[in-house]
Order: sequence, then C-alpha cells, then structure tokens
Amino acid sequence: MSKISVVIACVNGLPSIGECLRALEEERSGFDVEIVVVNCCKDGTAKFIKDRYPHVTLIDMAERRGIPELRAIGMAHATGDVIVIIEDHVIVLKNWFAEILKAHQLGYEAVGGAVENGSVDRLVDWAVFLCEYSHTMLPIPHGEVKDITGNNVSYKRELLEKIDESIKRNYWEFFLHEEMRRIGAKFLSVPSIVVSHKKEFGFFYFILQRYHYSRSFAGMRRERVPWPKRGLYLFCSPLLVVLLIWRIAQQVIRKRRYYKEFALSLPVLGIFMISYAVGEFVGYLLGSGQSLLKVE
Repeated sequence: MSKISVVIACVNGLPSIGECLRALEEERSGFDVEIVVVNCCKDGTAKFIKDRYPHVTLIDMAERRGIPELRAIGMAHATGDVIVIIEDHVIVLKNWFAEILKAHQLGYEAVGGAVENGSVDRLVDWAVFLCEYSHTMLPIPHGEVKDITGNNVSYKRELLEKIDESIKRNYWEFFLHEEMRRIGAKFLSVPSIVVSHKKEFGFFYFILQRYHYSRSFAGMRRERVPWPKRGLYLFCSPLLVVLLIWRIAQQVIRKRRYYKEFALSLPVLGIFMISYAVGEFVGYLLGSGQSLLKVE
C-alpha cells in the first residue's frame, strides 16, 4: 500500500484546523498516512496540534507566508508516495483515503475530487461557495480532464519532483497545473473523492479576499505573458463581472443543483465579482503587491 502524505497550509487556525484534523483521524485507520501541517497562525493552533495530535508533523512558521509557499514547504517535508493537498477548513468525507489510493492505481499522476458546501445556513456562504467551487461541486466528470481542483488534489511524488521549486512556492495551483500539463501529465477526475468546504465568511471580509486573490493571480500571470497579452487582459478585466457570473450560472444549470441558492445570492455574487474584476485590473497594472500574503 502506498504511503499518503496530507499537506495542509494552516492560515485560518482554530477551530477550522481542529475539525479538519478530526475528520482525517476518523478516516485514516488502516492506511499508511502522514499528516503535515504548515502553520503560521498565532492563536494557539500549534499548541492545540501538539497536545491533541502529537503524531502530526507540525512546521510552525515565524511569519506569514503565501499559501503556495506553505504548501511547497509541506511537500518538501512530506515522505509519502502520494502527496495530497487540502485546506485547513475542509472536511474529508467517507472513504476519502481509499478512493485516492484506488484512483492512483489507474496510472495517473494527478487526481482531483469534488468540493461540496459545508456551510449552508447563510446566504453569504452560499455566494462564497458558488463563487469559488461551482465548477468542482458534484456531479463532476469521472475520467480524464484538462484540469482539477486545487484543494482536494493528490499528486504522485515523482510528478512534483519534476516541477521547478519556484513554481510550487510562488504560484497558485492554476499555474502549477499548467506546468504539469506542459511536461505531459494527465489529470484524473474522481467524483467519489469528496471534501466539504466548511467556513463562514463575513461579507466585507470576502470582498477583500476576492480582491487579494484576483490581484495575486493577475500579478502572477502578468509575469508570465508578453506585454500585448498583458494589455489585453487589463483591458478585458471589467468584463469578468458578467463572464464569471455566467460561468457559475452554466454550472448550476448543467449540474441541476442550487437554483434557489444561486438566484438568492446573485446580488451578493455580483458584488464579489466586481471586487474580483478590480483585483485583476490592479494586478495586471501594478503586479501582486502584498496580496498573496493576505489570502486565507
């Protein structure tokens, strides 16, 4: 049986990381599992993990780092044959480890699953979920796909070792997967590998989160494309408001789920997408700034 390393970049701290680790503990029995938490929270998270989960490999950072860098540090410390990336506010569901191992036996180097909503009581959390994860909510394809999610994903160690360290440390998974495709990696989508996204967001907090994520993303792309293409992205960034909402609507219609939640959250989604478009505009114009360090 292959050894699995689960890498978690911890930027939200308690209580999220506690629920995440508890779910992993419930599922890990019978498997060779290593859990690596790279923590930069100063809310007692490190002590909590040491006291409650002493077998977890804890890497405590002295200062805030970007999520890609935290993940890269965790990958470097991981010893498993299969390295899994999740977030500190997701809950793994039943048979998660078994399905990951089964998928990797099919010969693929990168395997992605589905993300479901675990915070269902407030409209703003539905807007957040649809904004970020409408494309990865069930049903997702079963088979080879062009891309996979970034927070319920597993890679063969050999694949990660082929990727330049600067890509792993300084870029979001979109660019990591782009590099993997460039070297010929194939992606497998597996609907039975499911996590629940469980985090409650404040309205203004998520507006800032969308801005910082999109600015950091645009800043990363800005470094990798020539000036004419950068100018085109800059010019077209205001159109993202309509384009992204249309993409979410297509997912809701195609998957036949959450019609009511989408309709009710549409005004909130519109505001989130305006923030996203502003972030991309600033990122293409001025670069990432400090935004990567502010994404949670």
